[in-house]
Amino acid sequence: MTLKLAKESDNYQKNTMLETITGYFDNDIWDINTEEMQELMKYNERINRKQHNLNFSGIPEPIKLEAKYWIWWRFTNDTITAHSAFGVVLVLRKIGEFIENYYPEIDSIRRIPYEKYRLQWTNFLSTQGYNVKNGNAWCGTYHMFYKFINDFYDDRDEFEKDIWDCRKIDGASITKTSTSYLLNFTDVPLNFMSLAKKYLKYRTTIYSYSQCRADLIAIRWFFIGIHMQEPEWTDLQKLTRKHMECFFSWYRTQTIGKKKKYYEYLTTIRSFLEYIQRAGYSEAPKISVACLIFQEDIPRMPRKSEEEIKYIPEEVIRQFDEHIEEIKPERYVPVVIVMRASGWRISDVLSLRYDKCLEHTSKGWYLKGDISKVALREHRIPITEDVAKCIASYAEEVAEKSTSFNNPHKLLFNTFHGQRRGISYTASEVLQAINKCAEINDIRDMNGKRFHFKNHAFRHTKAVELINNGMNVLHVQKWLAHASPEMTMRYAKILDDNMRASWEEVIKKGLFRIDTEGNAVGINPDSEPDEDLIEWEYIKNNLDAVRLPLGYCMKPSKVDCRMQQNPCLNCHSLCTTPDFIPEFRKEIREIEKVIKIGRSQGRTVWVEKNESLLEQYTKVLKTLEQGKIHGISKASREYIKEENDYGK
Repeated sequence: MTLKLAKESDNYQKNTMLETITGYFDNDIWDINTEEMQELMKYNERINRKQHNLNFSGIPEPIKLEAKYWIWWRFTNDTITAHSAFGVVLVLRKIGEFIENYYPEIDSIRRIPYEKYRLQWTNFLSTQGYNVKNGNAWCGTYHMFYKFINDFYDDRDEFEKDIWDCRKIDGASITKTSTSYLLNFTDVPLNFMSLAKKYLKYRTTIYSYSQCRADLIAIRWFFIGIHMQEPEWTDLQKLTRKHMECFFSWYRTQTIGKKKKYYEYLTTIRSFLEYIQRAGYSEAPKISVACLIFQEDIPRMPRKSEEEIKYIPEEVIRQFDEHIEEIKPERYVPVVIVMRASGWRISDVLSLRYDKCLEHTSKGWYLKGDISKVALREHRIPITEDVAKCIASYAEEVAEKSTSFNNPHKLLFNTFHGQRRGISYTASEVLQAINKCAEINDIRDMNGKRFHFKNHAFRHTKAVELINNGMNVLHVQKWLAHASPEMTMRYAKILDDNMRASWEEVIKKGLFRIDTEGNAVGINPDSEPDEDLIEWEYIKNNLDAVRLPLGYCMKPSKVDCRMQQNPCLNCHSLCTTPDFIPEFRKEIREIEKVIKIGRSQGRTVWVEKNESLLEQYTKVLKTLEQGKIHGISKASREYIKEENDYGK
C-alpha cells in the first residue's frame, strides 16, 4: 500500500497540515475543557471524566503532526467521540514508541510497507505483553490511521489508484445503507489491471456498488485463469476456445460446492467479453464470444421453489405485530412499521427521504420512494392513515434535527453522529433489534420453535397478504415493483398452499353436503373423491360458502361482491307475490341450516354473510305474509345510473 508520490504533492499536503495544526493545537496536550477543544468537539456530547487531556507527547516528529491532524479531522467531521479519542491517542503514542524503535528516520507513517509493518507491530506488542488480535483496537487504530494518511497524500484521480473509494467517484451508485464502498484491484494480474479498470470505470456510474464488486470478483477469477495459461498476455486478442476450456476446467476446481457462484460469475464473464467486443476495445478477443463460450458451458440454475420463499407464517406475524412498538432502540420501530406496511426491500426503506416519502391526495395517503433494484424512481403505494401519521411524525422530528452537515441526503432513517454520520441505519442493525424483540417476547412458530426473522421475509409476507386479500396479481406486481409477473405468481402458489392447510384444518371439524331432502349430511372426502355437488377445489382455495338458490358462492372470504348474495333481491325488476311464500320459507330453512353448520365449524365470515342473506329473505317474507306485493312500485323499478349504462 506504500505510495511514492511526487515531492511537490508531499509538500503541499504537509503544508495543509501545518496550516491547520497551529495555535492551541500545536501543543502536545489538548485539554478537552478549553474553549478551543469545546469548539472542535461541538458535535460531541459533553462528558465528565477525571482524565481530560489528550496527550500526544512521545510521538516522534513528523508522525506527531499526522496524528494530531487525524484526530483534529475526526472531531471536525464528527467521526469520533471525545470518549473514544482518549483510547485512540493512547494507541497513537504506542505507535510512536514502535516507530522510534524500528523506523526512526521516516518522515511519514505511509513510508512503512503495510504488510511488513503488520507483522512487526504484532510482534512488538506481543513482546510487551499485549494480547493482539486482528480487529482489536491495537490493530484497528493503526489501520485507520495509516489508511487516512495514505489517502490524504494520494491526490491522484480515483481511477488511477489500485483501490477505488466509490464515495469519491462522481455518479457512483452507493446504497445509503452500505458500509462497503471499496473496489480492490490489487489481486488482479498486473498485465490485465488496466483492462479491468477500464471496464469497471464504465460500470460504476451505471450499476450499483454491489454489482460492480461482483463484476470485479468474476473478471479477477477469469484474468487469473488466463494469466496462468498465457503469462505474457496484456490483452485478450488471441483468446481461443481452447483457452476457455482450460479455464472452465480449472475454475470448476476453485468453486466446488458453490454452484450458484459458479453460474453467476460465468454469466458475468460472458457479459464482460460481449461488452468489450461490442464497445470495440482494442484488448477484446478477435473470435466472437459465441464461439468462445457455449450455452452448455453455463449450467442451468434450478428455479427457486415456493418452499425457498421465506415468508413469515400468519401465527408468527400476529404475535410480532403485538410487540412492534417494544423494539429497542425505539428509532428502529418506524423502520419496521414501514417494512410491514410496504413490503419494500430494507435497502429501499432505509433510503427514504423525509421530505419526499409521503404524498397526500384526494384518494388518501401514499408512500413514495426509489426502488433501486429496478431503477424505479418515486414509486408510490397506498398506505393507511395510521401508518402515514406515524411516518409524518417521525419525519418531522428528523427534519428538525437535520442539517446539510449531519444529513446531506435528507434521509428519513439517518445516523446523525459518528462514523456513519449522514448515512442511514444498517439492515443488520434493524434485524438484530427485531430478533432481540422476538427473543424477549418469546415469539414461536406453530411447532413451538423460536422464530428467527429475516428482513426480506417481510417483503414476501406482504406479497402473500396482498394476494390473500384478493388483489389482482398484476396489481401486486406493480406494488412490489417486480420486473416480471413470474415472481409474483410464486406468491399466488404460496396462497394455494396456505389455503390447503386451512382446508385440512376444516376437515378435522367435519364436512357436509346438502342431500335431496335439503338436509346437511356429513361426508368423508377420501371416500367420495368424485363428489360433484360441491367443488372441493373451490372450497380448498376460498373457504367461504355463502348459500345461493342454485349453489354456493366460493369467492375469497375477504373480497366484497355486491352480486354474491341473491342478486334478484337487490334488483329493481324483481316482483314477487304471496304465491311465492312456500319458496321463501324453504330458502329460509336452508339458510338457517347453513348458518348452524357454519357456527359449529367456527366460520365467522360464513355465518355473518348468510345471516345477512337470511335477514333479506325474512324481510321479503313478512311483506308477502301481509298480502302485499314486493317490488312493484315505480320507485322500486327506477334504475341507478350504473344499471342504465349496463350493456351499452
